[in-house]
Amino acid sequence: MDKQERLSILDDIIKLQTVNGDEKLVADYLKDLFSKNGIESEYNKVDENRYNLIATINKDSQGPVLGFTGHEDVVDPVEADKWTYGPFNPKHIDGKIIGRGAADMKSGLSALAIAMIELNEDDSFTGQIKFIATVGEEKGEIGAQQLSKEGYADDLSALIVGEPSNGSSQLVINKLAGSGLLNIPQPNPTKFGRNSFFAAHKGSVDYRVISHGKAAHSSMPEAGINAIDNLIKFYNQQAEYFKTLASYEDDALGTTKPAVTVFKAGDQPNTIPDLAYLGAKIRTIPEYDNDKILKDVQDLIDKMNDADPRMNLELVVDSSNLPVKTDLNSKLVTTGREVYKEVWGQDCVVVGAPGGTDASQFVRANPKLEVIVAGPGNESAHQINEFCFEDDYLQYITIYKDIAKKYLA
Repeated sequence: MDKQERLSILDDIIKLQTVNGDEKLVADYLKDLFSKNGIESEYNKVDENRYNLIATINKDSQGPVLGFTGHEDVVDPVEADKWTYGPFNPKHIDGKIIGRGAADMKSGLSALAIAMIELNEDDSFTGQIKFIATVGEEKGEIGAQQLSKEGYADDLSALIVGEPSNGSSQLVINKLAGSGLLNIPQPNPTKFGRNSFFAAHKGSVDYRVISHGKAAHSSMPEAGINAIDNLIKFYNQQAEYFKTLASYEDDALGTTKPAVTVFKAGDQPNTIPDLAYLGAKIRTIPEYDNDKILKDVQDLIDKMNDADPRMNLELVVDSSNLPVKTDLNSKLVTTGREVYKEVWGQDCVVVGAPGGTDASQFVRANPKLEVIVAGPGNESAHQINEFCFEDDYLQYITIYKDIAKKYLA
């Protein structure tokens, strides 16, 4: 494809309004694009108007299978009236592509799809690539979760996730590393550019603790059981437990990061509340995994319930996404380093990411899977006037193709 066609594809996909829903719009577009270029693909329905899309080239290859994956949904524009040009009206200004999803991650998804098409046109390339586009990554990784349960990741040897991994400048990368938000494990170069990729990212646990009490008139509080009081007792005990998690640390991911993010109770001032709950999100590392944390929380609840008959706490687990980590000396990471240096002309830094990706679901189904997160976006993801550099987007098409050629050689 020429440059204009590559840019036009990304513009078309940004225009599709897929704010955690209606992802079939992207699946339809990509299915049609693949079909026009001689590649068969299949839908995987998650819900009405929400379809994953899977396509494979060189299915008869007997070697390892490399996966390309990205998500079709985007987050809400956030005060759409404050965008300079409108979130779903992509503009190309001063070398930037501006629009919702330009960074996270319709640029990465488009670049992966184009790389797949161009590799399929290359008669010398015989490696097998499976392209997986998912729904609902931004809220629960539901598309990847379904695909993993249905075995779509079982045959993969390695996976490239096209999520944003660059900084918009060298200064940004230096600040992120200096703040500790990006951990730089060894081996890694001491001098590097703004173009990086992730070989690890944290997992996450989302849960609610519900306090069941007994309603009563506020003039007679002793006649009821105040669900808020009991929940606060749990909150304080949980805070002490959270402190113990800091003793576990990963060289690439740092420490576990727990936070209470929701606290709700009561409806009116004259009634003792019979229900209260808190929501917590914990960013997890391999050294103290999700199952251990959930067991600890359940044990704490059981202990408090057993010690006080007026205590009635309940744990509800909303999601558990595993941490992902690939050895820095693995074939995929080594290949990625080589290609980055060839394309960008300088060493890249390979780090751990504080956030998560669909890879959590694929690794749950295929624990030996090598994963890197590498994409043209940057720290503007989820922000007003989100953008991606045109050159980054175009270069990543080359990066994806070259990694595939080297890894599957």
